[in-house]
Parts: sequence; structure tokens; C-alpha cells
Amino acid sequence: MEKTNDTPNAGLRLTHVDDPPPEFRAELGQRINAFHARTVPFTSSRFGLRLTDGAGELAGGLSGLMSWGWLFIDAVWVRADQRRRGTGRRLMNAAERHAAAQGCHGVWLDTFQARGFYETLGYEVFGALNNYPGGQSRYFLRKTLLAARDQDAAGG
Repeated sequence: MEKTNDTPNAGLRLTHVDDPPPEFRAELGQRINAFHARTVPFTSSRFGLRLTDGAGELAGGLSGLMSWGWLFIDAVWVRADQRRRGTGRRLMNAAERHAAAQGCHGVWLDTFQARGFYETLGYEVFGALNNYPGGQSRYFLRKTLLAARDQDAAGG
């Protein structure tokens, strides 16, 4: 549903659009990145890790975005029959090694269901949103990464 209101700024029109299209969100991101580039150049790269079983079915996966020396983990999923078997740890370790090899010094993520899992991997809470989703808290966690050469020396 599109709603339009006049704004106090002459010649500007404010429009509300439910479920904005990907093109609009992409344009906003590009313009924000261009603004930041004036003082802090922005480059980013995405990657994914896909873990499949013997039948080629998805058993787990991870999606990440690297920028400004940080890896942001935006999605991690492990199939129910693969949980508590080291599968999530395997995905996270692979992502961290990749990010460190690309020059990242830290990683961050948010979760409302798996805080304990991430803490066992060395992540620490640096913020929380209470009641998001309702009755729960969304936690923001971070971890300092070893340089790739340090991980190799440590057997990581």
C-alpha cells in the first residue's frame, strides 16, 4: 500500500510503501556507501559456506559479509539431525579462518536463540535488545580473530 504525504520541505513528497522492492533497498545502500566513502572508503565481499550430505541435500550453511575489517555473520543454519555433532562449530571455524585470511580482525553477529553456542566459541555479548522478538532478547556478539598465520600456528 502506498501512502503519500506533503512534507514541510517545499517540493519534496514523502511516500510510504509497504514491503519496498529490493531495488529501492539497494539504492539506499549504494547512496549510504557513497556518502561514507568520502571519509571511510567502503568495500565489501560476501561469501557462503554450503554443507551437503551424501545425497547432495543441504545439511548446513552460513552466509557472511566482510567489510571494514569485520566479518558479519548474517545467517547460520544446521539441519536438526546434524545439530550437537560439531556441524555449527565446523561452519563457524571455516568462516572465521576465511575472514582472517582476508584480513578481518573481528567477527560479529546477532541471535536470539543461540547465545550459548556462540559463547562456547569465544564470542562475547556487546549489546542486547530486550523483547525482540516478544518475550526474548536479541543479543549482539563479537569475537576478535587471530591473524591467519596465528591460526595456522595454533593448529586452527
